[in-house]
Amino acid sequence: MSTFETMLRTHLLLLFVCLRLSANAFQTQADWQWLDTTVTRALDTFGTTGLAIAVVQDGQVVFAKGYGRADAEAGIPLTTRHLFNIASCSKAFTAAAVALLVEEGKLSWDDKVTDWLPEFRLSDDWITRQLEVRDLLCHRSGLATFMGDLLWYHSRYTDEEVMRRMRYLPIERDFRSEYGYQNNMYMVAGLIIERASGMDWERFVRERLLLPLDMTHTRTSNDSLKGYDPLAWPHIGGRRIEPHDFNATKPAASLFASVDDLTHWVQMWLDEGRYAGRSILPQGSLQALTSPQTIMRVNGFERALGTHFKAYALGWRLFDYGGKMVVEHDGGMPGYISKITLVPEANLGIIILNNGMDFFINSALRYQILQRALGTADTRDFIAQYARFRKNYLQRKAEQEARRLAARVEGTRPSLPPDAWTGVYEDRWYGKAIVSQKKDGSLLLTFEPAAEVFTGPLTHWHYDTWRVDFRDPFLTFGLVKFEMDAYGQPTGFTIDLPSDDFHFDKLHFRKVDGE
Repeated sequence: MSTFETMLRTHLLLLFVCLRLSANAFQTQADWQWLDTTVTRALDTFGTTGLAIAVVQDGQVVFAKGYGRADAEAGIPLTTRHLFNIASCSKAFTAAAVALLVEEGKLSWDDKVTDWLPEFRLSDDWITRQLEVRDLLCHRSGLATFMGDLLWYHSRYTDEEVMRRMRYLPIERDFRSEYGYQNNMYMVAGLIIERASGMDWERFVRERLLLPLDMTHTRTSNDSLKGYDPLAWPHIGGRRIEPHDFNATKPAASLFASVDDLTHWVQMWLDEGRYAGRSILPQGSLQALTSPQTIMRVNGFERALGTHFKAYALGWRLFDYGGKMVVEHDGGMPGYISKITLVPEANLGIIILNNGMDFFINSALRYQILQRALGTADTRDFIAQYARFRKNYLQRKAEQEARRLAARVEGTRPSLPPDAWTGVYEDRWYGKAIVSQKKDGSLLLTFEPAAEVFTGPLTHWHYDTWRVDFRDPFLTFGLVKFEMDAYGQPTGFTIDLPSDDFHFDKLHFRKVDGE
């Protein structure tokens, strides 16, 4: 065979391979068009304000589309460019930032937290001394899930002040053996990043992760949002609200990103830490960040799907489905729910963001996608399944509120006149609350650290208990029960305010003025 014939055959073979690859890529994208119908059905089922979704497979974005509204009031259509607060999906960025410093030898996973932050304290001295950098990122500190979140939620406290007050939080879980989801520990990790690198968390994440990933439209917090940024506004009950104003605890939940930008983040995780030919995270870091650290409970629904294990790694949650390990995280802030899912063995990544505060649609779509993409034997309709979960959840909430209303004793009167309840009260770990009297004689309760949202009128409920309706649309009403001394004077109060996210029941305000 001549040299010319050999070259011709080689070129024809290369052309055939390229055409096959192009055809496969086209077919792959075409295969994903079923998802458009599925998402539309899910939106019709759940009535979510808006949703943006993207799927990455074999290094390519095979599906990306926005649905519904970015702003229900203005009727603005939602696109894949709109920015959502991705909430706790920010945690993986913080964990990756720590991993970069570990790779550079500036930090160790096994460093004691007090080596970097000598002022750090928890209520248990032994845990304080033993707590390591790794422990900050896998929710095994001994603090209960969400304990202390009231310290940063809409509060004026700085990171340093939140950390100072953490020493008064109760330890209710077993250290290093029991899971307790902690936002504040990620804040502590952010402070360590600052001390180890000389850059605050926002600058470090922007310069070391976002810019190398070409995530140029992603913002590190609401402070960095630009006036021209296309914002997917948060909605509760279909009504637009303002995004949470992060002051403290940004490393846990403050990033604003679009599904377009997040496809770069997902591509990096699925390509052994590389993006656009650049190494962003070394393989050793990826392995460390996705290795199980804290065992989590597998519930009955998950067991029925064939899930055998669930664990928290470092900034990611792990479980198995369809015979493959799934690496995932959720995020939730008022008006926003986010989910990022990776299946490295299938080279598959899924990003789902909604701005309608819908807890159920993201999980339903994730399972629906995994079911089809992984070719599992399970044929259940996850959209219908999660619609039932949602119905049951709302029914339980309605029944809970009905029981509270029914327990009210009619025809009672408070034991003291309105002005007797006024004054300054203080909870040891949270701070001060003020009961004041308005000109019309009615009472007003204000939690001083977060007066913008935790202010509301006190109306008599029964006996010496008063109802408070805070400004925050995210919350139901609270019941403030005053405590009395032997002389019939108020000495403090507790508050009954059911919440999936905040421990109002752990607050105990004691009167401090006039002492």
